[in-house]
This record gives sequence, structure tokens and C-alpha cells, in this order.
Amino acid sequence: MSETKGFSQVLKPYLVEKLNQSFPDPSQFKKEEEFAYAAKVTSVYKKVIVELLQWIEMQVEQAKHLEKKERGELPEDAFRIGGDV
Repeated sequence: MSETKGFSQVLKPYLVEKLNQSFPDPSQFKKEEEFAYAAKVTSVYKKVIVELLQWIEMQVEQAKHLEKKERGELPEDAFRIGGDV
């Protein structure tokens, strides 16, 4: 998934752009409560984006590790994929 054009050229840049946006402008709100709510939503949104991007990267690294293990490129161990037990 992470190597598709849809992710690398559309979704990831969109998420990174949203992550890098600053907090809402207080002058755009009439009430303090409206600004506080917008700031909280923005903060949560950014946290979710970071967690999602980190999770995707972790899955990519895990897949690379398992591929190396399957090809026997890692030190031998009793749990090698495709090996004799």
C-alpha cells in the first residue's frame, strides 16, 4: 500500500500537509469556546495523523524484515521462515 502512487502522491502529502498546518486563528472565532473546540479538534487530528504515519512506516519495516528473514539474509535462528524446525 505504501508504495502505490495513490498513497505516495496523494494521501501521504495530504496527511503531511494537514500535520504541518498551524492551529486555528483565534480572530476567526466569535466565542472562546468555538476557538477552544477548533484547537482541540486540530490537536487530535494531528495526533492521529502522526500515529497513522508511524504505524504505516512500522508495517513497512516489519515487511522488509520478514522478507529478509524469508530469503535467509538474517542470522540463522530456530524460527526462520520456510526453514526446518
